[in-house]
Amino acid sequence: MRSYDLTELRDAVSVVLQKNVLFSGTIAENLRWGNENATDEELMDACRAAGADEFVERLSDGLNARVERGGVNFSGGQKQRLCIARALLKRPKVLILDDSTSAVDTATDARIRAAFTTYIPDTTKIIIAQRISSVEDADRIVVMSGGRVNAVGTHDELVATNEIYRSVFESQAEGTGDFDVHAAQDEDVAAGKEA
Repeated sequence: MRSYDLTELRDAVSVVLQKNVLFSGTIAENLRWGNENATDEELMDACRAAGADEFVERLSDGLNARVERGGVNFSGGQKQRLCIARALLKRPKVLILDDSTSAVDTATDARIRAAFTTYIPDTTKIIIAQRISSVEDADRIVVMSGGRVNAVGTHDELVATNEIYRSVFESQAEGTGDFDVHAAQDEDVAAGKEA
């Protein structure tokens, strides 16, 4: 990595963190941090891929809707989806998602990951997540424990051979390890609906 030109390296990689920052301005201005020359159509394509279109289109000003400092006028899930859209606009060679869909329900998470296959098919995606459903379709899953690699394999291999992975998977499959109901309620509250 040290042999890469720093600008070239930064242009090739996009990172979306669990807690991202939105800047004061409009949604369009925030998204164009990923690609300053993106058209409104390209912005909406990225929003569709990130699952942000459903709330952006409901806003009276759409892409021109105001974003308060830090994005305080958007829910956590909405901010995450806007930040994913911003990263997608860059069309990176490597996309790193660090628990970046933690504030959305599993159905939205699945739609976002499915969109990656058509929107950025040749991009290497590195997904860091606590939710098994976010990584179960990955080519390779690395199980970490105590800051060390505990196991590496596919979902099926790890369910069959790794106690840590199997335990988390079974817990989440039983509904005790996820928060879809709360996330959906948070989204409704942020969108101005009664939960």
